[in-house]
Amino acid sequence: MSLEKEIKGIDNTRKCQRNWDLSKDVPQEHIDHWIYLATNSPSKQDESFFDLYVLTDREKIDFLCKDHSWGFTMESGKDEVVRNPQIGANVLFCFNKKSDDSDVRNFDEYGNPRDPNSDSFEWSNPFTSIGIASGIVAFSANMMGYRTGYAKCMTYKQTPKESKEVWGETLGIPKAENQLAFCLGIGYPDETLEWNQSKDNNEYLSGGPIDWKQNKLEKDFKYYSFSSNPRTIKVIKI
Repeated sequence: MSLEKEIKGIDNTRKCQRNWDLSKDVPQEHIDHWIYLATNSPSKQDESFFDLYVLTDREKIDFLCKDHSWGFTMESGKDEVVRNPQIGANVLFCFNKKSDDSDVRNFDEYGNPRDPNSDSFEWSNPFTSIGIASGIVAFSANMMGYRTGYAKCMTYKQTPKESKEVWGETLGIPKAENQLAFCLGIGYPDETLEWNQSKDNNEYLSGGPIDWKQNKLEKDFKYYSFSSNPRTIKVIKI
């Protein structure tokens, strides 16, 4: 594998794909490969900090994308949001963070098992583990010719029922265990559009998450190309 191919792969991974070609199916072999990568990725003390829900049911994906993917702010200073169409991908990987009391392999300075519900376990370790796992899957998918889009837009609507609760019901997550953190859409891009263009997406919500009102746009929303901006990351070689 060439270094140039890996560079191209990571450049594509940076972009959040906003449109999909749903006429194609992702082979189950590829989905199973990504499941293996996610569930065997590095984590603190090799512990299990998330459960993975893999969604391919088109009806459920379309429902979540249409009704419960709101949250992308259209313009600074205004409470107007559009959907996150990366949710509408061919395949959707959903990461539900957890602390598993039966799987603690961390000990304190006195040799006692660390509290799995402490801040480091409840927040830092699960989110770090999910970030590593989803990043490996996203890079793999892009290297294989697919495109990907991250999302954490599962909580915007609060009425008549909270979106997070609806997501949990749709995915079959027990209510007491619903700690959805991130989703990763994977699939085929619509080659007729730029990655940040959308289609059949000309609606927005105003009025906030409680008193929201659905409105119409004159045309499909085009998302900001954040991934074209240079990054300001220092690299110090020692």
